[in-house]
Amino acid sequence: MPVYRSFNQEALDRQYNVRAGIPDHLDIFARWSATSADFRREHAVEENVRYGTNEKQALDFFPAKDRGRPVLVFIHGGYWQSLDKSDFSTVARPYLEANINVAVVNYRLAPSVRMGDIVLDNIQAIAHLYRNANALGLDRDAIFVSGSSAGGHLTAILAGTDWGSHDLPADVVKGACAISGLYDLEPIRLCYLNEAVKLDEQEVAEFSPKFHLPATALPFILTVGGDESDEFHRLQAEYQTLLNDHGLDVQIVRQRDGHHFDAVDRLGEVGGALSQAVIGMMGG
Repeated sequence: MPVYRSFNQEALDRQYNVRAGIPDHLDIFARWSATSADFRREHAVEENVRYGTNEKQALDFFPAKDRGRPVLVFIHGGYWQSLDKSDFSTVARPYLEANINVAVVNYRLAPSVRMGDIVLDNIQAIAHLYRNANALGLDRDAIFVSGSSAGGHLTAILAGTDWGSHDLPADVVKGACAISGLYDLEPIRLCYLNEAVKLDEQEVAEFSPKFHLPATALPFILTVGGDESDEFHRLQAEYQTLLNDHGLDVQIVRQRDGHHFDAVDRLGEVGGALSQAVIGMMGG
């Protein structure tokens, strides 16, 4: 019996269970952790810049060579319940080479908090960067946001946030790159992931990016791994149509192959199509 679109429960769970489709995912996580630790030893970084009182409310800031340069904010995935900023330091490599600051954000995770708390953490991280731009040496009028999977969802939510209600300019986010994003939370509410995330119908409406499109014009990059499940491709295509119909400029970086974790690796590839598109969006 279908529980969402044409999917029964088993089929829906399979569409979103990315780890089950990547047998070596634990090896990938170990590689991310090790290479990121090496990267932090080799590059200037201000670790655990606090934007809140909880230990998870912190970011790692990688400064550009020159002051007053743009910043790329990266929000990690893990279905809002796992992984850590310390796994994704190498994402910064191509942007530092382009003289662009990078901030890799942590946030509180489910099931200890609800989706509204997770979204608010990321709003506060952006607010902290804006309000402390001089101390950090970045251009507060050039804040760009990126993220993968759950981080792609949060990227899209930040692009559609009413920043005026947080005492920030409406256009504080100048551009966005969402990788394998989750732009509709209804299938998450209905699949196995909700055991931890605990979404209800009101939260789906309040925190699905498809219902909260950007109020100000900004460039958007969307991408998804070529070998990802049909649902990830459908979500991106649906969201692209909504953004286009809303009058936004959307660039699709097509990946001919690659699974869910390959897709985020490509954000940190020097000279790769995705990193070059992001640098181009940022004026580099």
